[in-house]
Amino acid sequence: MFIVLLCTGCSTKRNTPATRAWHELTTRYNIYFNAEEAYNEALKSITESHIDNYQTWLPMYPNSADPNDTVVKQPGGPFDRVVEKMTTAIQEHSITAKPRRDPAQPNTQEYRDWLRQNEFNPFIDRAWLLMGKAHVQNKDYTEAISVLSYTVRLFAYDIDVVSEAQIWMMRAYTEMGWFSDAEGLALTLQVRRLPKDLHDKFTEFYALLLIRQEKYRDALPFLIQTVKSEKSGIQKRRLQFLLGQVYAHLGERENAYNAFEQIKKLSTPYDEVFNALVAQSQVATGDGEIIGELQKMAENKKNSAYLDRIYAAIGDVYLSRNNVEKAIENYLLAEEKSVRNGVEKALTQVTLGDIYFERKDFLKAEPRYSQALGALPRSSGNYARVEFRTDVLGELVPHMEVLARQDSLRQLAVQPDESDKIIEGELFRIGSIAKDRLGDFEFAVEVYNRHLTDFPESIRRKEVYHQLYQLYLRMGNRAMAKSLKDKIISEFPQSEYAAAMSDPDYEHVVRNYARVQDSLYQQTYLAYRQGQVETVQGNFKRAQKLFFNGHLMPKFMLLNALSLAQSGNPEQLNTALSELIQKHPGTEETKMAQQILAGLSEGKTLVANVQPFSGIDWESHIVAGNAADSVCFEKEKNLPHSLLLLFPPNSLRKNELLFAVSDFNFSNFQIRSFHTDYTYVSPYEALQIKPFRSFEEAGRYASMLAGDSIFRQNITTGIVPLVISDKNLEILRDGEPLENYISFVTNELSDGLSDSIPLIVSVKIPQTITETEKNVPLEPEKTGKPDIASKKPTPKQSERLTDEQRLEELERKAEEALRQTGDVFSKRDRERILKEREEARKEWIKQRERDLKQREKVRKEILKQRERERKQKLKEQERLRKEKLKERERIVQQRNEK
Repeated sequence: MFIVLLCTGCSTKRNTPATRAWHELTTRYNIYFNAEEAYNEALKSITESHIDNYQTWLPMYPNSADPNDTVVKQPGGPFDRVVEKMTTAIQEHSITAKPRRDPAQPNTQEYRDWLRQNEFNPFIDRAWLLMGKAHVQNKDYTEAISVLSYTVRLFAYDIDVVSEAQIWMMRAYTEMGWFSDAEGLALTLQVRRLPKDLHDKFTEFYALLLIRQEKYRDALPFLIQTVKSEKSGIQKRRLQFLLGQVYAHLGERENAYNAFEQIKKLSTPYDEVFNALVAQSQVATGDGEIIGELQKMAENKKNSAYLDRIYAAIGDVYLSRNNVEKAIENYLLAEEKSVRNGVEKALTQVTLGDIYFERKDFLKAEPRYSQALGALPRSSGNYARVEFRTDVLGELVPHMEVLARQDSLRQLAVQPDESDKIIEGELFRIGSIAKDRLGDFEFAVEVYNRHLTDFPESIRRKEVYHQLYQLYLRMGNRAMAKSLKDKIISEFPQSEYAAAMSDPDYEHVVRNYARVQDSLYQQTYLAYRQGQVETVQGNFKRAQKLFFNGHLMPKFMLLNALSLAQSGNPEQLNTALSELIQKHPGTEETKMAQQILAGLSEGKTLVANVQPFSGIDWESHIVAGNAADSVCFEKEKNLPHSLLLLFPPNSLRKNELLFAVSDFNFSNFQIRSFHTDYTYVSPYEALQIKPFRSFEEAGRYASMLAGDSIFRQNITTGIVPLVISDKNLEILRDGEPLENYISFVTNELSDGLSDSIPLIVSVKIPQTITETEKNVPLEPEKTGKPDIASKKPTPKQSERLTDEQRLEELERKAEEALRQTGDVFSKRDRERILKEREEARKEWIKQRERDLKQREKVRKEILKQRERERKQKLKEQERLRKEKLKERERIVQQRNEK
């Protein structure tokens, strides 16, 4: 008897109280229990092994996504075992067969709803949820959203399951930076009454969303509640420290100090107490108590490895009290005592560099910045500023060092004439860098004035006058600016500067030099593209007058030269190109000018609308070869491949495409799983689907996807499918144009393109690659075996599928899915899947019969309604006829009476 019950219970084809109980018991206490243990162990291991960097914002979770991480995440992680177990649980214990109706049950709405649901294992919802959570913890967020969104649809009748899935989807969206989608779910969940455990989890993830959006004030109440609810000691301390950081960021120094103080009361390890104390030093508002406490820590031998942090913290306190000298003293000690040469030392050096920079002590600031830059993470808020100052000071300081050395030699009367010559040149260079790169106008004025004082007869005097004129104008000192302008006009009346200053708009140009120069260039370039030769040459003359020493002058000169080609002046073209080469050697424009001159010397003729910055077009010679000839794409087809679904940026909602693909995968592949993620292949965005074992396999999948009517109904925006190997995808990411790969596929991989992988939805291709992309999509590699997908043509999107076509499509997809994964199935798996497909087919036929009966019923009702309307219309017409007849008789009678 026991054996009979066991065999009966093992089957998922029968839906009885016994089978439901058996599969629930097995799922709950066998597979799920072990998976949940593995989940908790993996999470605990990550939490305990993670080392936080207290110098930056702490993440809410140790395995949270880093928004600044540029490394492509590979699928999988420490929670793979959980995903595998839950996949097994669903495959082996999901009950989708409908139960027999129990005549003893009252025909209530609740019972009818239960009969209509699609899953009858009462515990399988936990398996779907745990799988989704495991994907989130693995940072496979697109997979997590796919699983959780399917869970929402599958268990739509259970509001608690739906809510839990949506809460975890909200976190996945937040981690991906899809804040609008996360906000949409948050709005839905906020108006829903949630159980306490789900409400706490929602509060926690909503705090994460607000912090990621940098809405720190709004996040405070949710973060405070999350800290109170957190049961893990390690996580509670992390969140408490993050709370202190939020308060500090908002300028609430006292609240921040108290938040860091609370950390010491949470059974906190010494290193975390130390970090809390250091954090308190940065927000301290009282007297010297915090300094005294830090100094005691510095005297303790067990803190020898932390001396740099302690002295840096003391320096922060002094700096907050504007005692800069004491701050410098302690920062120098921190720099000296550092033994790790890591981020902590880098941050100290940045602070020291900032102090010296503000004092214009650039000789001391430069080495601090340059040393710090190597250890400072790119995610640091200081990184861009430090990188800029390192670059500028790296150019400025060598000149200042030469100047200081030559000043010393001149004071010693060692070769004074030679020193004077070097000093004069260095002063001019330092002034130019300070003005144009550093943006320190006061320092530049100081340097230029020294130049005029020390070298009144310098050949650079007019240039120094002009630089000072620009500086004073930008600084708002109009009197000094006018004085310098008068000097230039009176002392150098024939100079380019005097000519430029005669322009009535010159003051406006100086104040907005970069913007006006760029605007004039853009106008000139547009005029050139439109063949407006006179405009190009007129703008060039104006640029010569106003921007003769500007960085865009080589581009103006090249456009002017090319306009001469448009107007048919070969001699003037040669002269203009030669002048460009002479005045601006080494520029990209000069290189092109040299190529054009070389081509002209060979008797070639320039095309009238040649592109000035992309290549050279000749009328007499074709210089461009096959684009695919210049690259080395991999021809091997039996390598790991991906399918890219390409679409123009911002042309569709990404989550809709992701859900549509996920729904297709769930509907067609019960055993095999695919990884989906978004990537960029210029000029497209793309959803990448992988892995496929060959070019042919990816092509068959694309053909199935293109023929799926449900997918077509969900996606109405243009999408282009592209099959590509992992190696070739890396080549595209390295900058190789997409059109070159498409040409390569057309010529090398496809044995004559066909429509076996049609465009999923027609898409407008950018004009630059229209011709090459006409061949997309790709045809899978042809083999000697018959192609199931090609035997039954896919109905066009615009055609309405008949019932027979729908049935054929269902069978075709089933056969194709089996063929694609056949080599990994066992005989038992095949038989089971075939049975499932057959049951699905029979169920579909029954549903079709029910639909036909319903349609016939609706049709008869419509006919009856039309008949009633026809009789009513006839009746109304008869009434009108009688009324008209009576009216006619009345009129005749009146005439007779007259």
